[in-house]
Amino acid sequence: MTGKTPAPRIFYYSLRHYQTTDAIMEAALKEEGLTTGQYTILSALKRFEPCTSAELARRQGMTAQSMGAYLNTLEAKGLVERSYLNGNRRDIIVRRSAKGIEVQEHCDALIVEAEKTYLSTIPEEARDDFVRHLIMLYHR
Repeated sequence: MTGKTPAPRIFYYSLRHYQTTDAIMEAALKEEGLTTGQYTILSALKRFEPCTSAELARRQGMTAQSMGAYLNTLEAKGLVERSYLNGNRRDIIVRRSAKGIEVQEHCDALIVEAEKTYLSTIPEEARDDFVRHLIMLYHR
């Protein structure tokens, strides 16, 4: 046995990066009492509202059951509202409440600061390239 250990695979670093950024986001969002998942749903609603729970679930790549659980929690916190579309009980529209908009905007500011701190470890001239490459991998 040689004693030389091979370098970790790129997916190892990718997973560790996700775990690190998730922990940073959780810490930033703690002030508002939200999880990263709940914040993600509010952010998606900002882009897609009003929409049905099923549409939101598809756009976020999750099951209708998982989305329902998130929306139940967010509704209990007063952050989202559901209403019937044209009185049809089968078509339920979801949107952020006034409180949800306020909380989501405050969380956006918290996340922007967390991102700035996190990216400060990368030389300034390399940050735009780093972000651009992350976006390219995301859209792959």
